[in-house]
Amino acid sequence: MRNVLIIIRREFLERVRTKSFIIGTVLFPVFLIAMMVLPALIKTGGGERTLVIVDQSPAGIGAKVAAALQTPKDDEKAIRYTIERVAGPLETQRAALNARVESKEIDGYLVIGPDVVKTSQVAYRARDVTKLQVVEDIEAAVTAAVRQERLAGRGLTAAQVAELVRGVRVQAARISGDGDEGGNLLATLMTAYVILILFIQMITLYGQNAMRSVLEEKNNRIVEVIVSSVRPMHLMAGKVLGLASVVLLQIGIWAAFGALLTSQSDMLASRFGMNAGAMKAVQMPPSVLAVVLVFFTLGFVLYAAMYAAAGATVTSEQEAQQLTFPLMLPLFVPIMFIMPVLTDPLGTTARTLSLIPFTSPVVMPMRAVATDVPAWEIAAAIALLVLGMLGVVWMAGKIYRVGILSTGKKPTLRELGRWLRAA
Repeated sequence: MRNVLIIIRREFLERVRTKSFIIGTVLFPVFLIAMMVLPALIKTGGGERTLVIVDQSPAGIGAKVAAALQTPKDDEKAIRYTIERVAGPLETQRAALNARVESKEIDGYLVIGPDVVKTSQVAYRARDVTKLQVVEDIEAAVTAAVRQERLAGRGLTAAQVAELVRGVRVQAARISGDGDEGGNLLATLMTAYVILILFIQMITLYGQNAMRSVLEEKNNRIVEVIVSSVRPMHLMAGKVLGLASVVLLQIGIWAAFGALLTSQSDMLASRFGMNAGAMKAVQMPPSVLAVVLVFFTLGFVLYAAMYAAAGATVTSEQEAQQLTFPLMLPLFVPIMFIMPVLTDPLGTTARTLSLIPFTSPVVMPMRAVATDVPAWEIAAAIALLVLGMLGVVWMAGKIYRVGILSTGKKPTLRELGRWLRAA
């Protein structure tokens, strides 16, 4: 046990003191702040547009469209329009209008035909038609004018119809086990996505780190000196647990930063125009946070042991890269079934994936964020994950014991079987 602790300490300090760890630990919160703050600071939309309306519509529609577009709006992102109305037909003016667009005298022109009430279609031509806000403003203005025309003879105003057909918005929020309202739908989905991406990212980064560390020590013959005083199983356990401690430290720093950020949500909302409710909604109850940490830690040990064993079987960096994708395949399953898991966290698909050791480290935390998972399911998933982790570590230890001292070509599956029986 003393040797394992020494290796854990060595692996921990060796990685924590690197510039990459410090940069990565700082970069993620900076990126997170940038993702939340920059959209609020960058002012999109707004500006001015000069349009010509070629009006062949029934009396009053063209004027109403022009008035609606030119009506000032309180939103600072709204576009300010300058409208010029001309009578049709378009064919006699098309060339002149196109020339004005090309010379940038106007930004575009809108053609309202005589049958607009029947067809519900207008034509818009511009130098830049990818400005969706302009198209949306035109659609809204023409729709309102046409609707008023259709309702003119039926005794109803557009405002009355709009009130009758006004839709209902559902504000969904999760009820936690203690009866409090948790995160809303968007916050819950975002948190679940972050858990999925973060786990895959950590496994990819630190799992490959473990593989390369074993390969480097093997190729440099350092491992031959180490195993003279340390059992191979203890060496692998120390490496895996050392990496796990590094990951937990990094996640702990990020979690503390996130807690600090959400505690200042009101100030950030008032200063940068961010949504304070959404920031508070991503806070996890202690029970959910505990589930996330337990499954994350056990899952990381399971996958890190697989990577360490894989590093002992290869003899070059190229062979190590070829093994990376097969080791990551189980993590692609939650990505494939992410919608059934999130939209029906108590369904059969979510339950099944949360009990499989190779997928439960991702699926069970996602379920815990989305809903209250029965305690017996969490206990069963932890038990199966522990059994799976011990089985993988036992097999990885046998492969590691023989593989770290083997040289030459990469072993075949039959040779790996002999290693497991002989070790």
